[in-house]
Amino acid sequence: MKQSILNSLIQFGVIFTVSVIIYLIFCREKKGYFKWIGLYKPKNNAWIMNACIIFIISFIIMVGPIIIFLSTGYLSSELLRTEFTGKGLSTGILISILFKAIIQTALTEEILFRGLIGKRVARKFGYLTGNITQAIIFGLPHGLPFILMYDKYLFGLIMFITASITGFLEFYINEKKGEGSILPSTCIHAFTNIISFTSQAIL
Repeated sequence: MKQSILNSLIQFGVIFTVSVIIYLIFCREKKGYFKWIGLYKPKNNAWIMNACIIFIISFIIMVGPIIIFLSTGYLSSELLRTEFTGKGLSTGILISILFKAIIQTALTEEILFRGLIGKRVARKFGYLTGNITQAIIFGLPHGLPFILMYDKYLFGLIMFITASITGFLEFYINEKKGEGSILPSTCIHAFTNIISFTSQAIL
């Protein structure tokens, strides 16, 4: 548990530090770092309902292919193992899941993809270009490992596409419904990961 929590904090610390350094060197603005990266609460709650819808869509398109490929035997469950697989739901495991799901993956990746990459590209080249760019970059680490390491080309391609769609929708809700805050996408990302890691722990 301690190592898992430490890994979560280290990964977050690295991405947070890099983003702060980039801000201080290249992009210092009067509104401050947190506004620049999107770490603030939207003034209205109009994004919540949209976030629920996007969460459902994202969960279905990300988990659906996994279930299908596992059931057909194309994919081995061993390829999807995590540090939580089969560990049960002890207090230590639950704490580790929360740290990994919220800090190491959701918050860290939202700062990197939707905040640092998406916002910067969108500011320079427009919203659509920024959204597509960050979505593709977000999709690559979700699909490429299955292609490069395991030769699962079809599954890797599908995971790349579905992750990219999810990333696109998350940037959309941030910029169009969440007043530029990355909080909406962080919530979607965190809940998806919590469910995923928890299900792996109890199966």
